[in-house]
Amino acid sequence: MTARLEVKRLRVAYGGRQALDVEEFTAVSGELMVVLGSAGSGKSTLASALAGGVAARGQVRVDGKLLSGPPSQRRRQGLSAALREGGRLSGCTVVEALHLAGSRTGRDRQALDRFPQLGTRRRVLAQLLSGGEQQILRVATAWCAAPRVLVLDAPTVGLATDAAATVAALAREEAERGAAVLWLEQDRRAAPGPALATMEGGKLTAATPAPESPSGAG
Repeated sequence: MTARLEVKRLRVAYGGRQALDVEEFTAVSGELMVVLGSAGSGKSTLASALAGGVAARGQVRVDGKLLSGPPSQRRRQGLSAALREGGRLSGCTVVEALHLAGSRTGRDRQALDRFPQLGTRRRVLAQLLSGGEQQILRVATAWCAAPRVLVLDAPTVGLATDAAATVAALAREEAERGAAVLWLEQDRRAAPGPALATMEGGKLTAATPAPESPSGAG
């Protein structure tokens, strides 16, 4: 599988205040693109804009095709996201939510093995899960869609060490599968790889490589 996410002039404003102003960036097949930014830097707004969860101006393309519509439509177009501010899934159990997300790909049948933290909660209504369990379910449903582009917004916040490791391994495996993976993160220690870009004030900037140690230093 090959995949390519292209973003141009993506902008979001809230009440006249510019919350997101991303001129251009690309994530390609096999890439795990980590974007670091502090709280309020615009990471969640970027994730929501890519997923169709918030009104935005600009272009979001997957493999050259312009995306449109709400998150459910964009999943069918190849982009799936686990949003921190994705709201609560209501009216369905964990297993029903996974089936809705992954019945076309068959991943719904693998999800409870892949995310054992949800196994004992399979018949529980999604809105009754703890905050950490809901976070895992958001990641699981995004993964179930087998997307060409996977967007993860601080996906390990509040998770136990084993659950966080599962999510990080999943992101790496999806990149190895050929997906373009975008991981938006506040805590550098939680990132599954080096930052390729940073966010501040709603703007995205390529990360500055760490300076090399002088020859012979040690």
